Amino acid sequence: MIGGVMLQFDFFAWLAGIPDWILGVLKWIYGIFSYVFHWIFNVFTWIWTTIFIPKNFMFLFRAVIFPGLIFVVMALIWAVWFTRKLWGRIQDRRGPLHMGKYGGLQLFADAIKLIGKETIIPDKAKRWMFRFLPGLLLVIVLLPFAFIPWDTVSAVDGGWAISDLNVSLVLAFAFLTAVPVIALLAGWVSGSKYTLIGGFRAANNQFAAEIPMIISTIGCAFLARSLSIFDISMAQSSLWFAILLPINLATFLVAAIASVGVFPFDAPVADSEIIFGWRTEYTGIYFTLTYFAEFAEQMLYSALIVALFLGGPNGLPFLPGPVNFIIKFLITFFFFVLVSSSFQRLRQDQIVYFCWKYLLPLAVLNVIVIMFAVVYLPGLMLPLLGVG
Repeated sequence: MIGGVMLQFDFFAWLAGIPDWILGVLKWIYGIFSYVFHWIFNVFTWIWTTIFIPKNFMFLFRAVIFPGLIFVVMALIWAVWFTRKLWGRIQDRRGPLHMGKYGGLQLFADAIKLIGKETIIPDKAKRWMFRFLPGLLLVIVLLPFAFIPWDTVSAVDGGWAISDLNVSLVLAFAFLTAVPVIALLAGWVSGSKYTLIGGFRAANNQFAAEIPMIISTIGCAFLARSLSIFDISMAQSSLWFAILLPINLATFLVAAIASVGVFPFDAPVADSEIIFGWRTEYTGIYFTLTYFAEFAEQMLYSALIVALFLGGPNGLPFLPGPVNFIIKFLITFFFFVLVSSSFQRLRQDQIVYFCWKYLLPLAVLNVIVIMFAVVYLPGLMLPLLGVG
């Protein structure tokens, strides 16, 4: 009784409403199962359309297998072994010998050793940046490999290339310009005077070498009338730009060595002066990442030389495009290592002096000569380039 009013309970009405209540519960449960089922179905549909449709599957295959991440990592392992063996021969040593055939497993042994080492972070280091920068450095160096044209067929048409953008040359150098910035940050966040000095030296190398290196590519872009690395490679089907721009090829190679920071431009990591430069405080897996990044940068510059000056995948007509590219890449990398192991270390002032007094004027001069040739001798230049 509420407020003097007797409440009456209609049992039969309540009993008659039970089926509707049960039906409502069943609909609610069905709605939950239907939502979960459709969500799982949509996930599988997305996976199918993303991975297993031929076009998307081939893109993922190129990005992950060849010429993507796995191929680059395996080539990186080979590059480290090859560099150490070649340096051993040049310096009258044996190089890696005991681990595996011809020392081929030495890098894996070194990697296991480095990964197993304790990671020591200095007390004065900025910890999260100290941990983050080595991985970022390796990623930044690996990204431009997506623009390397390994085949005469573009990525859009299903060739062995990951991406083909009309400004890929600019993007590649934009990524590479960030490398010394990361080295400088790594030297600063490590909290050591040696690492900071090494970081400033790395920035100085880039400051000295980047301008002549970029100017060395202007002639290639000018002749190909494109900023796409793929278009520049395809423009060399009749004549390699190394023949028309030999000085730019030489200046690009030397500037690339200076930008990487290996002999004779290894002042950023001069072990006899500043221990190991900006990498002094890195140990274990972090040192491994920075070590791999250095070799990956050498490989990237070698691939850019092939694409910009040596015709890219154009070559022997009876060989596939990727095979032509890899052969020229191996030869270019050999000369890259040969030059970087045959001279003594330069001082910082000598690096700037050499790059700006010699490399920069030579690069500009070669570009000016080819511009005058194209403008005033079109009857000679256009047939050489396969135009007209």
